[in-house]
Amino acid sequence: MKKLFLLTLCALALFSCNKGGAPEDELADYTVIVYSHLGMDTDYEIEEVWEELKTQLPDKKIRVLALHKYGVDVKNFSGKYGAPGEVLCFELDKDTDFTKLHSDQNAGKSYKLYDPENIKAVLNKARKELPAREYVLAFFGHGGGFMPREDYPKDILTKAILSDDGVNGLSVSIFEIAEAIKESNIPHLKAILFNNCLMGGMESLMEVAPYSDYFIATPFLLTSENNPLIPVLVKNLHDCSSFEAAAQKTITDSEERLYDGHRKEGVPFNGNIELVKSAGLEDVCAAAKELATRLCELYPTRKEAIDKASLAVYQFYYDKPFYDLMDYASNLAQETGDAKFAAVKSQLEAAFKKTILKQLTIDLKELPLLPSFSLSVTLCHHQKYQESFHSVSNKYSFTYQDSYERTAFHKKTGWGKWLDTNTCILHGNPCGQAQ
Repeated sequence: MKKLFLLTLCALALFSCNKGGAPEDELADYTVIVYSHLGMDTDYEIEEVWEELKTQLPDKKIRVLALHKYGVDVKNFSGKYGAPGEVLCFELDKDTDFTKLHSDQNAGKSYKLYDPENIKAVLNKARKELPAREYVLAFFGHGGGFMPREDYPKDILTKAILSDDGVNGLSVSIFEIAEAIKESNIPHLKAILFNNCLMGGMESLMEVAPYSDYFIATPFLLTSENNPLIPVLVKNLHDCSSFEAAAQKTITDSEERLYDGHRKEGVPFNGNIELVKSAGLEDVCAAAKELATRLCELYPTRKEAIDKASLAVYQFYYDKPFYDLMDYASNLAQETGDAKFAAVKSQLEAAFKKTILKQLTIDLKELPLLPSFSLSVTLCHHQKYQESFHSVSNKYSFTYQDSYERTAFHKKTGWGKWLDTNTCILHGNPCGQAQ
């Protein structure tokens, strides 16, 4: 199956491109790789993104390689340019005729969107056929953030994002995304845009931080209705002199439509979008390491105060253990009066100030919001951390701890040691979504 995608791309020979080795003056400024799957009754949403993208590509200064697998649910199918289960891979430009993109449907039936070999193959295709000075990888699909049970190695329970409803709902993990980028011919990206829910977590971003200069992501749920992020970014890349300027303007320009998308979905989910500079995440980790160390040191004697701070920390979504890291540090400093916690709070504030370059908060006035947001971090009870799960084949078991301690974030901070120590059961957060 590892060669399947390469064969599929041959079957999907929808356009003819320069075969690499282009002279410097023939390179695009950016190639944006849109890797998408929503499936079910939501395929129309990526088609709307394509239609808008087409209007933002007046020339070859910015190029777009789009890959999408349509959902297989015929009853709820909403696509108009593809058939159920069909895979399309094409260069999207101002002349694209979406009605003529049909591929060999048999090639798509067994295509596994979640296979990291396919992500690598798409990156290689972009590098060879749409060469550019810089590359942006934009994921468009469902998101779940880093969850230890789902993000264990591939042969057990996959995964966290980009769920493939055509192959038993399997998805790709953040570990596999990192490996795919590392092994591809584009080992470093200008940015990764996670047009997915719940991907603004330290555990997720730290896995791919070595391979990207910037991220655009959210620790909240993200509406997919009327979502402008990818088309607006492409427009601004064309108009602005730097990626950072384009990304900041994208967040500003997206505000009205993001609000509109949340209203259309009819669910009172607040949210935010953040522009994160990867280089700053190392300083965040340094502060988080100090925080975790002090938590473990102080917990035996200050359990009541620390538990009170834990119960008050902002939760991004009610059934996921994702909590605002900056808010946690602030609560700990306030509840304990500990000088070390106060120092770590200041250290973390300084780190986030240079790491989160821009953010937009979606406040629907339905739920309480913090004055400002940082990035999420996992919090859970120590028994949850040690909970065992069985592999699909039931041949062996694993724990949250087994998975969590594989993360770059834990290796840099020792955060798992705090999770293994904490005896407070977090519940009833007054700020969390859908409480």
